[in-house]
Amino acid sequence: MRYMSSRYYKTGAVIVAGGLSYRMKDFKPLMKIGDKTVIETAISNFLSLGAGKIVVVTGFRAIDIENKLRGYDIKIVRNENYGITQMFDSVCIGLKELNNAVDRTFVTPADSPFVQQLTLKKMIEEMKDGKLDIVQPAYEGKAGHPLLLSSDAIELMIKHDGAMGMQGAISKTEKFGKLCFADPGVVMDADNITDYFKLLEYNMQKSCPSVELCEKIQEYFKLPDNIKSHCNKVAHVALDLCGMLSEKGISLNQGVVVAAGMLHDIAKGNSLHAKLGAVWLNDMGYDEIAKIVDEHMELKIIPDTPTEKEVVYLADKMVKGDKIVSIDERFSDKEKLYNHDENIIKTIKKRKEQAIKLFSMINN
Repeated sequence: MRYMSSRYYKTGAVIVAGGLSYRMKDFKPLMKIGDKTVIETAISNFLSLGAGKIVVVTGFRAIDIENKLRGYDIKIVRNENYGITQMFDSVCIGLKELNNAVDRTFVTPADSPFVQQLTLKKMIEEMKDGKLDIVQPAYEGKAGHPLLLSSDAIELMIKHDGAMGMQGAISKTEKFGKLCFADPGVVMDADNITDYFKLLEYNMQKSCPSVELCEKIQEYFKLPDNIKSHCNKVAHVALDLCGMLSEKGISLNQGVVVAAGMLHDIAKGNSLHAKLGAVWLNDMGYDEIAKIVDEHMELKIIPDTPTEKEVVYLADKMVKGDKIVSIDERFSDKEKLYNHDENIIKTIKKRKEQAIKLFSMINN
């Protein structure tokens, strides 16, 4: 069953799949990425968002796409003149289906399937105050997909004479904004076979960000230097703990440990920062990292054998600022600060006991 979020019900999506795929020498929309085709992966992004209306515009091999997408809660329309028209013409065919039916709509080619949920949500938030009619995501300064159009921008596109395609229409409004994200997916597509191989590689690795991408995520969320230093030190200590466990025959995913260590405090300064950080990371597609961040303040249980989650938890309790300290020293300031509050002291005591137990499990 499809989950429909009322929050995004008035948001639409136009996915253009009408081209001939000349440069690819294969039909891009129906090429496989994991257990789905490229176009199914693109559609899934907007279904996950809870978009109320999704339109796929076909052309070349329309029947093949229509057969593949049977059962999806979407509308499919054809550009019958796909052989002699441009991508912009297919975009307008899709937009006409949504005109006056949505408050805003995403527009993307079918071969750009990996935009993060966080990116989509932040683009919508940026448009809600009415200052922008068109929002485009970017990564490392490079513009990408999808575009987000307001209802006014939909009208603008439909009425445009086609000169210079989408860029020509965009140039007619001053209410255009480019937003930078820590989301490599917005600039990835399948123009040629090399690009397709990069999509396959990204799909295999996208659940765990690299160190370089973790640094970009830290920058995106504007972590102060002292918090970055703390997070990076926690990642370092967590790696050392992995080494100790490895000597005991317990092998952990060091990539996950490093990423969770570097990102555990990305929402620091916000209320319930562990929960909020987990929500952000989950929306970025880093589900396993999110689960670790969600419990980095306090564990629900301690298993018989430590996992990546417990290693990051303990590492955080061994680092004060960017210095390695004893567990007693790590908790001493809070114990003094809240010694008058029985409930808070009880929580601090529980977290300290969890850290001591884990330290003993790993070091003995």
